[in-house]
Amino acid sequence: MPIRNKIKALVNSKGDDTNYKFWKRTGLTQTTAYRLYRDSTAYPSESVLAAICAAYNVQPGDCLEYVPEMVTEEENNSG
Repeated sequence: MPIRNKIKALVNSKGDDTNYKFWKRTGLTQTTAYRLYRDSTAYPSESVLAAICAAYNVQPGDCLEYVPEMVTEEENNSG
């Protein structure tokens, strides 16, 4: 999928350097928080994205990025 989350980088830049801190700060379920922090191909639902934005005072675009399909295909073929 050409949409990736940048949540780990965002969280780390805000001083929360573990998925545990991300989970506690956002109040998300542990499973959701850990999945989003560890897996850049996982993307949040609207309500989860809103919780992240509120917790870190950011916009949705700070959490997600568009990656052109060609780039993702090249990465898949090189791995």
